[in-house]
Amino acid sequence: MMEIIKDTLKVEEQRGFEEIESLIETEIYLDQTKAEIGEILWIDGKVEILSTKIIKDKILINGLLKFKVIYRSNEEELNIYTLETNKDFREEIEIDGIAENMAGEVKPNLEYIEYELEDERKVSLRALVKMVGKVEETVMVEIIEEVVGDDHLQLLKEKIQYNDVLERDESYALIKEAFEVGENQPEIEEILKLDFHPYEKEYSISADRIIVSGIVETSIIYFGENKLNSIKREIPFTHFIELSNIEYDSKCQLNMEVVNGEFELRENLEGRLKIVDLELKIKIKSKIYSQREKEVIIDAYSTERKINLKTEEIRIMENIKDITVKESISKEINVINFKEIYLVEAYPIVVDSQYVEDKVMVEGILTLNIYYQDDVEDEIRTIKEELPFKSYITAEGLDSHIIINSDTSLEELHYNLKDKVLHISGTIKNHIFINRERKIKIISEMEETDELIDKKSWPSIIIYMVQKDDILWDIAKRYNTTVEEIIESNNIISPSSLMPGEKIIIEKKIRMEF
Repeated sequence: MMEIIKDTLKVEEQRGFEEIESLIETEIYLDQTKAEIGEILWIDGKVEILSTKIIKDKILINGLLKFKVIYRSNEEELNIYTLETNKDFREEIEIDGIAENMAGEVKPNLEYIEYELEDERKVSLRALVKMVGKVEETVMVEIIEEVVGDDHLQLLKEKIQYNDVLERDESYALIKEAFEVGENQPEIEEILKLDFHPYEKEYSISADRIIVSGIVETSIIYFGENKLNSIKREIPFTHFIELSNIEYDSKCQLNMEVVNGEFELRENLEGRLKIVDLELKIKIKSKIYSQREKEVIIDAYSTERKINLKTEEIRIMENIKDITVKESISKEINVINFKEIYLVEAYPIVVDSQYVEDKVMVEGILTLNIYYQDDVEDEIRTIKEELPFKSYITAEGLDSHIIINSDTSLEELHYNLKDKVLHISGTIKNHIFINRERKIKIISEMEETDELIDKKSWPSIIIYMVQKDDILWDIAKRYNTTVEEIIESNNIISPSSLMPGEKIIIEKKIRMEF
């Protein structure tokens, strides 16, 4: 009596990936307490995705775009001011085949902001936001893992690899930090720009938690002593993600975003406003998964009696490789008359991923926003530069049908101005998932019968001529023998490489039972 042992695979599959562009427009009117606008120095924007919801064939998005205008007034000597406004938006990303029970993620990227100064008290703003939507589904696939209790049963198995997603988590790290500007820097009259860049340094997994160590690179542009000044600080932090469904060999994919940054200016011991008291709220999304390897039964037969089989075709997103690589980047900019650099912001974007000559190539652009004072007119300006990057990862033996997903982030960024040349360096981290979609026909049901296979009328020896694409399993199944018996009878040294036209001897073996 055979016993069937079943198992369930929990496989995460990407169901859709689309991007859209959204043009967001609004206007700002100055109230009577604000000085009139003489010249706009720069405009900052921050996109926040407030909520997402998946319905049939669509991701619904609610978001907020926060604008901050920094301008110079012609009315007074201390003449740099800030102006803020928010604009909410709603968008849809259409992806065929997605449904409410799937998991979705939307990543926004602010492409550019345009403005028009209508008059001294009114500014029109237009921003282009690109939003990338990705939807995944966790699929439960029941398989027959093993069959025991029948010595005559022959099983053909095939290995599959996949990522078993154990848990998803969204938590928040609250960071408080205070620091004082340097002795040679003026006290702070007004903070004009705050830029936060969080990234993961390392993580460790214990029995019920993930311990994340990270850095928040903090850059500040402020007004003091009738000029712009800048500060840069690295704020280390540790965050604990409490989890229940975790294993010692689990892996973790992390995404960090500063969702709120507040500050308070305080006086130092000399009574000068030189202390910045920060409070940051970082949203940390984590996906905890383990790499699995399973054998599934794709065919079966008995050498003694007939069995009934039911098959079904399943689709598996097989994870072949999971690689994290870091790439150093650098650039020198010497075509601009820099006098002082206030801030360099950087945002990485992947533009292409492909498999070429046994290597995975990830190609992207690091967009640089540079805030500076020029050396000719002493004017405050901003420019945008692009730093292309490529990463090559050796991955031999893959085919052209693989699917490459790359999660790219920027780690540390360093810059300094020397002899009017701006030197920029940093590290790009690519977390690369190399997947392959496979369709496999598996045995879903198996039933033994009492009908014996009658071999009495068979000849004692059958000479079989190997056909193209024949494998030993198919030949053994056709003649109700075993692969091992064919190998033994024919002294086959290399069972996996049969040659068409080769002759195979099939010996009849009848079991005598008393």
